[in-house]
Amino acid sequence: MPVRERHRADGAPAPSIHAERSSHVTDDTGNRRIDRIRAEGFSEGLDGLSLEDLRDRRDECRLELEYLSLLRRLLQGRAEILKAEIERRTGDGIEQISLVGRLAEVLGADEHPVSSRGAAVQVGVPDEEITLARRRIERLWADAGLSDPTGHDPAELERAVELLLAAEGDVSADRNEVIGVLDRLQEELKRRYRDDPSLVLS
Repeated sequence: MPVRERHRADGAPAPSIHAERSSHVTDDTGNRRIDRIRAEGFSEGLDGLSLEDLRDRRDECRLELEYLSLLRRLLQGRAEILKAEIERRTGDGIEQISLVGRLAEVLGADEHPVSSRGAAVQVGVPDEEITLARRRIERLWADAGLSDPTGHDPAELERAVELLLAAEGDVSADRNEVIGVLDRLQEELKRRYRDDPSLVLS
């Protein structure tokens, strides 16, 4: 997917969320989980995989999906912070809540992640990945020139919102790819369970 150039609130070029993926959780060979899932063959020839391998790939997709969903929520939350600050400054906000107060609300919500697809959480995001996701957003936040949002005028904050929402769109595209792979793995598992219900308990 081509990555279009974006700019910081002050007009300087800003990194995309994809640039931050270099620090993604990797395996012992240095391969990123998202790359393994995208790799040719990961979701092909599924009927030739052992049940254990099939389940392992499903679980890997579930974990990546929850990670990306957390990352997306963090981006959305910070975009909402800036939108609320713009409304507060222009007098359009119903509640005159400070930027610091909004940030505290979002950070508090981050402590209680929910399922990415509206269902019970089946695979929890490890603490180290939660920390990694927060650090990635903090870097994007700082690199976008938002270390001190109160020092920017509303027009600059609008550009910053666009940057965060564009990054959220990139993460959503990655998430949709993972969902497609996960659905194919789930379908193969369901087929096997229909053919031999005893496999469910194995």
